[in-house]
Amino acid sequence: MHELSLVFFTVLAQCAVGIFLVLGCLQFASFGQRDRLQLLSRLQIASLVILGVAGLAAGTHLGQPLRAFNVIFGLEHLSPLSVEILTTSLFGGVAFTFIAATLLNILPALHRLVLLGAMALGVALLLAIANVYTLATVPTWNTDWTVFQFVMPAVVLGVMGAAVLVRSQSDRMGLFARHADKALSTIGLIALAVIATGFVLYLFWLGQLSTAIDPFMVKDYHHSLLAARFALLFLGVSLWIVPAMRGSNTGVRQPAVGFVLVLASELMGRIFFYDLHMFSTGL
Repeated sequence: MHELSLVFFTVLAQCAVGIFLVLGCLQFASFGQRDRLQLLSRLQIASLVILGVAGLAAGTHLGQPLRAFNVIFGLEHLSPLSVEILTTSLFGGVAFTFIAATLLNILPALHRLVLLGAMALGVALLLAIANVYTLATVPTWNTDWTVFQFVMPAVVLGVMGAAVLVRSQSDRMGLFARHADKALSTIGLIALAVIATGFVLYLFWLGQLSTAIDPFMVKDYHHSLLAARFALLFLGVSLWIVPAMRGSNTGVRQPAVGFVLVLASELMGRIFFYDLHMFSTGL
């Protein structure tokens, strides 16, 4: 699977954006509470670390990394790849600026505006990544389902990742952390239903394509891969949601394991996605 570096880049970048967005929403409810706002900003550092790992993964895909600066020339005609790289850089830069500003209490009157800008760039990044792969020349990608597949991981991984991080500081955030976890678990349950239903509908759409080769038979492991993906998705989310619904909103280990399982599930789904590009181009 020679696109493995892009598998990690896209999934991890979406995960980073999702975590930042969810924690950002919690921060909007925390303005006026300086200690809580700064604590949430410290947790947001995790999203920057994940984004950095995603960037390193993308760098390994470049045959000649020094030519990465050619992206600037691609902006002249709004190359989707150039827009993706530029948006990634802008999101990372503005997110870092917000985190640093809140931790150092620099220009607090502008914190809301900078946070809003970082969140807007995060959404733009999700759409920019999806736009790279919505190609008219690739029938298995030329669909709105591609956008769905590139946005929903940010939702489910963002909600779960943020929940794990908030739980890790539940002793310091007290009742706020418990209320946040209950709200996030409800959103997580809805996200699970949407992503599972949507992926099934996508597979149904894929099966209706008029192609020379059955997309599900491109690789011998596809059926096992899809089965494992669904199993890990449901198991991972259940490890967090079931205890949360029963009132256990402070334990970190079990939801952390669930997050790793869901991350593995999304990586499997992305491998399947890239395999279909190999099929459509005859590789």
